[in-house]
Amino acid sequence: MVQDPDGGGPAPTPPNSSGISRRRVWEILGVAAALAGVVIGVIQVWPDAPFTLQDWRKEVNAACAQTQGDLDEAARDANDALAGLSEAYSQGTATEENFVATGNLFYKLAGLQNKQAGDIGRVRTPSTSADETESVVDNMRDADRTLYRAAEKLRQVNAENAQKKLNEFDALSQSFNRKADEVNQQLEELGAHHCLPAVEAP
Repeated sequence: MVQDPDGGGPAPTPPNSSGISRRRVWEILGVAAALAGVVIGVIQVWPDAPFTLQDWRKEVNAACAQTQGDLDEAARDANDALAGLSEAYSQGTATEENFVATGNLFYKLAGLQNKQAGDIGRVRTPSTSADETESVVDNMRDADRTLYRAAEKLRQVNAENAQKKLNEFDALSQSFNRKADEVNQQLEELGAHHCLPAVEAP
C-alpha cells in the first residue's frame, strides 16, 4: 500500500497513463461485458425471418436443377428403348431380355424422380401457400409410384403375357403423364420451373 507522503494514510490509486484509475477500467470492462451478453441473448431469441414463397421457389428450382440433366437423359433413354421395343414387338423379334432392359431404364428414371421429390420435400414450407407446396411433393411421389409400377410391368413380360403387360404399361404410363402434367402445372402456378418429363406411349 502506498503511504501518503504527508502521513495522512494510504495514497489514492495512481491514475494510469490516460488518467483513469484501474478500478474504473475494470468497471467499464464489466459494463461492456454485460452489454455484450444482453446483445447476444437478444440475437439468440430474435425470431428468424419468415420463409416466403419466393424463397421456396428459389430452393425448389435449385433442387430440380441438380437432377434435371440426369432426369431428362434418363427419360430420353427410356423412351428411345420403348420405341425400339415396340417396333421389335410388332415385328415379332422382341425378346424377354428386351422387355426387362427397357423396364430397367424406366426404373432408373423413376429412381431419379424419387430423388428429386425427396430433394424438394426437404425444402422448408413457406409461410404462405403451405398446402399448395406440400401438395406438389405428394403428387410427385404419387407420380413416381405409378412410374415404378409401369416399369415393373415391362420386367414381368414373358411369351404368354406380352400384350397384356404392354397394355398395362400403356395405361400406367398415361396415368403417370397426367400426374406429371399436374405437378408441372402446380409448379408453374407457384412460380417454379417444370421438373417432370413425359413418358412416350408404346
